[in-house]
Amino acid sequence: MNCIIVEDEPAAQSILEQDILLCPGLSCSGIFGDAFSAQAFLDQNKVDLIFLDINLPEMSGISFLRSLVHPPLVIFTTAYSQYAIEGFELEIVDFLLKPFSYERFCKAVNKAKEKFNQKAIQPASQKISIKTDRRIYQIGISDILFIESCGDYVSVNCSDKKLVVHGTLKSWEEKLKDASFQRVHRTVIVNLQKIDHIEGNQISIGQHKLPLAEPYKTQLLEKMMNQSS
Repeated sequence: MNCIIVEDEPAAQSILEQDILLCPGLSCSGIFGDAFSAQAFLDQNKVDLIFLDINLPEMSGISFLRSLVHPPLVIFTTAYSQYAIEGFELEIVDFLLKPFSYERFCKAVNKAKEKFNQKAIQPASQKISIKTDRRIYQIGISDILFIESCGDYVSVNCSDKKLVVHGTLKSWEEKLKDASFQRVHRTVIVNLQKIDHIEGNQISIGQHKLPLAEPYKTQLLEKMMNQSS
């Protein structure tokens, strides 16, 4: 799991950094002393977990968490126990009360790993509602082969049907960002699990031949390699 530390006290930063180094399966991508610098990093990088202090300069950890549209997993680190209830109302993973032991740190991280693993397998079994032709269809996300834009509409191509709905490819990319989907062309999003093979700039999914634009090729291949490892 990839994490960052948002903490303004140097001593607390060092303790968290050392605990992360000792913890298998956890890596630290950055340490930030305030919410604004952390936000700038999150705008450009994907993070699985944040160790978040509550008393930060200018913007509190709670206000920062509330400001995130799609927050990663969060473990609060603070010396003030009165924030515990508010933290759990925000669906944080755990609440580490300073000073905390390495054993207590590991317990919080194990909770985060469990939630992270649940989130990773959840999209395959999820369903999504699609309204078209005066009907509402319940479609399994794992049944979607690819999605293609057609002007102001998108066609959702499934293993057993094709549904045309009003919308944009960008909105569908956002809906499926946590699932096994990847944009491969300005007009196409594919389910990585359904790809039969790639030849040149063409993707084969069953009988379908789909374009693969060069700007998306490297990211697609990296994502496929990560899923198979």
